[in-house]
This record gives sequence, C-alpha cells and structure tokens, in this order.
Amino acid sequence: MRFSAGTAANVFAWIVLLVLIAMAFVMVQVLGPAGLIVLGLITLFICTQYDLNDDVPVAGTEVFRARQARRFSPEQRAAMHEEKRVSLSPLRFYRWCGIALLAAGVAGFVWQTSR
Repeated sequence: MRFSAGTAANVFAWIVLLVLIAMAFVMVQVLGPAGLIVLGLITLFICTQYDLNDDVPVAGTEVFRARQARRFSPEQRAAMHEEKRVSLSPLRFYRWCGIALLAAGVAGFVWQTSR
C-alpha cells in the first residue's frame, strides 16, 4: 500500500504536533508557565529561521542559481511559487502553535503571580 505525499506530510505534521504537546507538558512541569513561554519562543524562532533560510541565497553557487531563476517562464515561476506555498502551509500552523504556547505561558505567568 503506497501513501501519497500529502498523507505522509499529514502523518509527519501529527507526529510533530504530538511531540510539541509532550514537550509542553514537560516544560510546564519543569519550569512552570515560563516553560510555555520558552517553548513558544523556540517554536517561533525555528519557524522564522526556516522561512528565512528557504528564501535567501547566502553563499557560493546559490547566488548564481538565484540569478538563473529569473530566466524561467512565467508558468514555471508560478508553479514554483505554488509549490513553495504548499510546502510552507504547515509552517504557518506551527507558527500559530508557537503563538498559542507563548500566549498560554504569559497568561499562566500572570495568573500565577496575581494569586
């Protein structure tokens, strides 16, 4: 039985989400609400780093490849843009997970200090 690329991506996304939830429980037990803040910031940092590294050629042959990319036809560029948009879709979800973790950590920290 062969799995499609979309099914494999969904399985991977669920695995990452379950790992993130498990890490959140561990971080809350170890550091309290500050653990959620740290985990949220780490998640946001990883998502931003991946998003930035995917777009920017920084050294060597990648700079020349970026210049060559201008020679693609409009249809090829549109296809490449669509492929990139689809690949970054889970990244937006994880970025929102990081924001939710950060918000929950800040709310927990405020609630804990106001008691």
